[in-house]
Amino acid sequence: MSHWGGEIRKVHGFRVFVDDRQGHLAVEHNGAITWDDLQAIKNDIWGAEARAIEVYPKQSQLVNSAQMRHLWRLGEADFAPDLLGDEPQYDSLQARYAACWGEARR
Repeated sequence: MSHWGGEIRKVHGFRVFVDDRQGHLAVEHNGAITWDDLQAIKNDIWGAEARAIEVYPKQSQLVNSAQMRHLWRLGEADFAPDLLGDEPQYDSLQARYAACWGEARR
């Protein structure tokens, strides 16, 4: 364990800081990491069906002190855009509220 509460692993040739408690991966790289590399790392650590996001902060909140990429694991109830349009629609207050306001604004 490191001081930040996770573990360090070597995955696909990259040093990865894994914090399962927060659902956070910090991937150290030399500037040549690709989207496919990040997808493979995410799949190896959290599984192929896990969803994750990468956050681009406001400039005023930017921390850019090392060549790192950060992935945050989403939970089943967390929203993420459906890129293929084939996920089932979930009944939730948020979805019903958004649909009603969408209809009212048209």
